Amino acid sequence: MYMVESKGGAIVCMLLSLFFLGTWPAVMTLLERRGRLPQHTYLDYTITNLLAAVIIAFTFGQIGTDHPNFLSQLSQ
Repeated sequence: MYMVESKGGAIVCMLLSLFFLGTWPAVMTLLERRGRLPQHTYLDYTITNLLAAVIIAFTFGQIGTDHPNFLSQLSQ
């Protein structure tokens, strides 16, 4: 399992998440101006968020041998 062990790596992860969370309202406003329904945008966002979480769990969760991997932890 991949674990962030340095303060610098954790700060970079936090800044990236803040950047992506900060751009979400601007994207919503832009899409609503183009005539897209907000419900469809939220549905796309949640599906994409779920798929990204699954992909990240299966890729980063399999890195390394000294920690238990994602599949063994999921079975517990």
